Amino acid sequence: MQLSSQNLPVQSTTKSPSNLVSPQPNSSSPVPSASVAPTNSTVGSANLDLAQQGSVFSQTTYGHFPYKQADPKRMIIVASYATEEYQRFESVDPEAGKALMKMIYAARDEGVWIILVSGFRTIKQQQKLFQEQIKRRGSPEAAAKVSAPSGYSEHHTGFAVDLADGQFPKQDITYQFENTAAYRWLTRRAKEFGFEMSFSPNNAQGVSFEPWHWRYVGSPDSAAIFANARNLR
Repeated sequence: MQLSSQNLPVQSTTKSPSNLVSPQPNSSSPVPSASVAPTNSTVGSANLDLAQQGSVFSQTTYGHFPYKQADPKRMIIVASYATEEYQRFESVDPEAGKALMKMIYAARDEGVWIILVSGFRTIKQQQKLFQEQIKRRGSPEAAAKVSAPSGYSEHHTGFAVDLADGQFPKQDITYQFENTAAYRWLTRRAKEFGFEMSFSPNNAQGVSFEPWHWRYVGSPDSAAIFANARNLR
């Protein structure tokens, strides 16, 4: 899919670095304030018995499941984020990209501006982001509450995206996104396009609530990739 600069529907015009999650190729999760930090439960879903839960959790690291890195050459650019020296181009799996574009335009028809902040991410990129979180939070365990270790990020698959509201660029990748029209629209209609929130409040993986993080499960292949995580819901 090739898009011109005139018809990129998810382009953010943010210029100031203070409004960006990170000037790096992909964004990391911010440090949430104490007033909005969610609590999480590590209790597994009732859909699995205790033995099954133990087996599933044995595959995780700090609550995150392992994911293979998809072939970067397979990804397609679907969005431009920020401008000038901070501009970057975000890519996803072609199947997820088509569904994402349909979803973005459906939201636009209702006056809602959804933008893509982060899509496909390599293991190398994730390693750098996770190390930054360790420095901020003091330990891998604490860092893993807001960022997956390298090799364990859903972004490696090309089917996971971080989304934001184009009307509120300073709320990109923050808990304030929960209060935006974009988030409310996604909670109502994202499933129609094959997307679901990965880390809801009090999720069974014990990962912090991430209202901006959504994954595409609208095909048998994509749903299979996230089967372990979805079985805990």
